[in-house]
Amino acid sequence: MGLCAAGDVNVTYYSEHFGHSCDVAHQQLTRDERTQVAGLLAMGVPYDDVLHRMQLSGDNSSVSRLHFLTKHDLNNITRDFNLSKGITHCTNDADSVAAWVALNQRNGEQSLVRYIKFQGESDEEHGLSADDFMLVIMSEAQIAGLQQLYHPKKEVAMDSTHGTNAYDYQLTTLMTTDEHGEGFPIAFCFSNRVDEVAMRTFLTICKRTIGRSIDDAVLMTDDAEVYANAWVQVMGPPAHRLLCTWHIDRAWRKNLHKIEGDSFLKATVYKTLRAMMEIRDVDIFRERLKEFVEAAASDSKTEKFGIYFHNEYASRPQLWAFCHRLGLRVHHNMHLEALHRVLKHVHMKGQKVRRMDKCIYALLRFMRSKMHDRLLKVHKGKWTRHLSGIRNRHKRGVLCDRSLVSVVRSDQVYAVRGRKGEMYIVEQNDSMPHSSTTCPLRCEPCNICVHTFVCNCVDAGLRYTICKHVHLVVSTFKPVVSCTVEELAWESQPSDTAPSMETESQNEDDDFMSSMSVASEELVRTNRAGSLNESEVILQDFSSQQMQNDVLRDIAAAERDWTSIRAEMDDNAEIAAAVREQMGRLKALVTALKNKPQLRPMSLPQEPTNKKVTKQRYFMSTKRKPKKRNAESTICKPDCKEKQFLLATLAGNVEVVSSARTTTDHNYEADTRDVIAFEHSY
Repeated sequence: MGLCAAGDVNVTYYSEHFGHSCDVAHQQLTRDERTQVAGLLAMGVPYDDVLHRMQLSGDNSSVSRLHFLTKHDLNNITRDFNLSKGITHCTNDADSVAAWVALNQRNGEQSLVRYIKFQGESDEEHGLSADDFMLVIMSEAQIAGLQQLYHPKKEVAMDSTHGTNAYDYQLTTLMTTDEHGEGFPIAFCFSNRVDEVAMRTFLTICKRTIGRSIDDAVLMTDDAEVYANAWVQVMGPPAHRLLCTWHIDRAWRKNLHKIEGDSFLKATVYKTLRAMMEIRDVDIFRERLKEFVEAAASDSKTEKFGIYFHNEYASRPQLWAFCHRLGLRVHHNMHLEALHRVLKHVHMKGQKVRRMDKCIYALLRFMRSKMHDRLLKVHKGKWTRHLSGIRNRHKRGVLCDRSLVSVVRSDQVYAVRGRKGEMYIVEQNDSMPHSSTTCPLRCEPCNICVHTFVCNCVDAGLRYTICKHVHLVVSTFKPVVSCTVEELAWESQPSDTAPSMETESQNEDDDFMSSMSVASEELVRTNRAGSLNESEVILQDFSSQQMQNDVLRDIAAAERDWTSIRAEMDDNAEIAAAVREQMGRLKALVTALKNKPQLRPMSLPQEPTNKKVTKQRYFMSTKRKPKKRNAESTICKPDCKEKQFLLATLAGNVEVVSSARTTTDHNYEADTRDVIAFEHSY
């Protein structure tokens, strides 16, 4: 190509290859090869399997184009044959999400999309600017599950995760637990920011969709105040607000660098905190907390860490100390962390998904799997880790010495003496929230469930299980169960008991609450007056998402769509050209579906039924095990002896530990008459 002086362009056309031979590096896939690949992709065969099958199907006597088939080629074929239907509606990601939202909103009240705000739009009612994006997803099956599962003093967890898309939009999940002790997601929210305004909008949409406030909940969050502040303003004050133990532990570990000392000093401070956290008595905990704060402030090596701990945690022990959460059976929100991990590593296949529409598609697949799991639990039952834990505790309980149990009040109250001399009280509950045979977390040998007895030990007070003390009491005395049934169905409560948003949060944000009109409040109260049948709603969601096989109905829908498209083509030439291009791809897709390969039937085994099993090969590691580190200088949870020693250290009544670290250092059997200063215990 050359440019002449007059402005004309001279182009030289070569009908054959020029400058190189027609080798395989410059060839493209033929139409038949592309159609064959499209047939495999239309069947849902994964990319890796398609590459493996097509690369082996070529002529191996010489190098062919199929030997160079890549995932980029598969992406092009998927795009040209329009095989990503249901996932990618448009090339532009924002338009694709908008098309999915419009398609989903055709279902009316059954729509998954409860709120959508794209960037470039403003929502002054909820305080969102033009740069904000928010998408709230909540299905009818989730609403039905919430009505079935929630009751006052039920755990509700909130947390956000990042890394689900390329726009730094975070996914916030609102979750409760089911009768099996496993997580059940209530709603999801994609937003470009996670602050008080965004979370307040998210919870307002949830409240409006559900039809009432989620009151008297046990709110479990991480150490951010955003979720708690938004919850109080929308739902009202929770019955209890707790911090996740795992997040607290991680925060303490991260801030150990503030201690100016060796690893032994840091490990001692950390183990002291863990031992103090697990104290069951409130009065003893307050004394030890005061002693720890004073001792940490008086030592120059721990002064910075002491200031951090005093500012962040010493002023609000009710959020993290075990003594303030015994009996709530809420320990952490790891089921919410597990949900995000399954979404990323299973449904997103451990890849960094860049497009928002593909992220939404993965979330919908996860929701369908959770609803299928919910159906399995309701109608068939499921073996969970909680049942395994109850069985293991039963085995340990029946092996305990029965002389440790004494009767305080026959069939009602029992006392169990622990190995260290501590006393545990086992009491029978006056009522249970179900009939005696419907609870899935049961111990069949003892014929009790998790709601029959209560114990003041840490295991029963924090975890959704039956501790070994209860198993020991029941197996020893076989008390008569006299619990009455007290249904705690959430939907049976009158809607007017929901806390008023104006009265409970007027001190927090009067401007926002005044913008909520009386009409919107009436909508909240009356939108979900009736309860939903959980199984029917889940099956209805499945039927609305599955592919319809009614040929006449499909033909009628296609004709209606074509009539609408034909009218648009008459008015706009650009639309006509785009439809022509898409019709070519549609024709290629029809050809690919007609020519897709048929899978071979599975061959039946020909081996005799009485054939002995051959010994399998095995692998074993020959790597030498690493040497165990010194437990005293390792940052890990303390054992029972370390807990007793470190807590006694705070009171200053154990043997002095010298800096020389002689052979008598850290004598956990020290005489209580010896005295020690706290800073010297390090």
